[in-house]
Amino acid sequence: MSHNKNLKSLAGKFQEKHRHANFGPALQRMAVNGFRGVNLPELILQSPITVLSGVNGTGKSTIAQLAVCAYSRDSAGEQLRFYVKDYFPVSVMDPKPFVDQATVRFEYAAPPGLEPQKVTTSRSAKNSWTGYKRQPPKSVFYVGLTHFLPKVERKDMSVYAGARISIDNVNKLDDTIRKHLSGVIGKNYSNAELLDITLNRSSTTIARVTHANTQYSENHMGFGEGRMFYLVSLLEKAPLKSLIIIEEPETSLHGHAQQRLARYLVDVSNRRGHQIIMTSHSAAIMNELNRESIVYLKREADGSITSATGLSTYQIDSYLHDSEKNNAAICVEDVTAEILLSEVLRVHDPHLLSGTHFRIVGAGQDIPNVVKTLRDSHVRAVGVSDADFNHEGKDFTMSMPGKLAPEKEIFAHPSVRSYFAEKPYSSKIEDLLSTVDDHHEYARKISKAVNLREDAVLAISCKEFVNAQPEGYFTEIVSFIKKSLGDRK
Repeated sequence: MSHNKNLKSLAGKFQEKHRHANFGPALQRMAVNGFRGVNLPELILQSPITVLSGVNGTGKSTIAQLAVCAYSRDSAGEQLRFYVKDYFPVSVMDPKPFVDQATVRFEYAAPPGLEPQKVTTSRSAKNSWTGYKRQPPKSVFYVGLTHFLPKVERKDMSVYAGARISIDNVNKLDDTIRKHLSGVIGKNYSNAELLDITLNRSSTTIARVTHANTQYSENHMGFGEGRMFYLVSLLEKAPLKSLIIIEEPETSLHGHAQQRLARYLVDVSNRRGHQIIMTSHSAAIMNELNRESIVYLKREADGSITSATGLSTYQIDSYLHDSEKNNAAICVEDVTAEILLSEVLRVHDPHLLSGTHFRIVGAGQDIPNVVKTLRDSHVRAVGVSDADFNHEGKDFTMSMPGKLAPEKEIFAHPSVRSYFAEKPYSSKIEDLLSTVDDHHEYARKISKAVNLREDAVLAISCKEFVNAQPEGYFTEIVSFIKKSLGDRK
């Protein structure tokens, strides 16, 4: 099955009416309060694969580790369950990793016709955690950065006593594991196996592969190759419909390998019903996933965490790298159009302002050609003409809602006129503009009368105008911009 068909299939399987049958009691909502300074009112998981992205300190790992604690032990599997204390230990160094009233709320998928199960885990007066007994069972696996730690760094017996160990068993891995490991790493392994080795009374397991007629163990693998060996093995051997938490899977993988890993994760989730939650900063991984899979976390000025689903890679890159490199262009007619549309986006989808810049074209009829030139040069671009044009979305250009030029609509609106009629301006806009024939001069005329900069007059007027519009007035143009600039499948 092609990757795009895999994505479509995965999205269909996670629809609410099919979710429980395909993924069991999957996590579909979380709310976190008081863990490591993380307060997240709501996180909605809209896909069986969720990438938590955001700058450092926005709670990605905290949320992922709390998700590990969402289930009781699955009696059908060998995996033990996890508790909050496993990831949030209290110690002399960290006496308060959570507040006294810390809570985490989980909501789980339920069969059609039944209400989703909701469980809150909270700190009791006896300093223990409540809510565990009501959690549904599921096999849960946490793949942190130390899931694979090279044995050479641990001075493992397979390294310091390599000549004296004995190989007790050679466990050849299933061809499915070998095939998918080969696909992710980009090497055609002819064999993959796990060796049970012992030295005196000590024992351990070590990976070994064969490639290009050369056999070597994990002691001679790079970190990325070794980590993928154990990750792919886990995903293929874990019980069906497990929850897998992965911290930064891109670590030590080059760009193409990251892309192949993302495609593999889509495939294995589709085949085996795993729910996968990972933390990542990788554009290569996020580009291969549906928009519902991408959740950007942001810490607000009051310290709370908010989440936004479906941002495009250029937007996330702008947040993560604080850079305008490779950003998107919104082509408009003039400064008034720029200020008006900026306010529209600031109110209705502020993330669209991240990673974008406005390009003033000068004439509305030229916008489609400028957009075409930019897109032909592989620049994300969209055009928004004034309302007195009739662009309906063809050639990535659409007109603003309304019928007149923006200056005429803005300065004729009662809310704008009322604003300037009040103190300290005390000016009647209709009188000021009665002698101005060119609407492009409206803002300049008002600025002289009220002793404000022209751009300030426009900013105030656009804000009043946008806030006064009925709900849904700008929905079509905002959706058009988001779709035209987006890169999500």
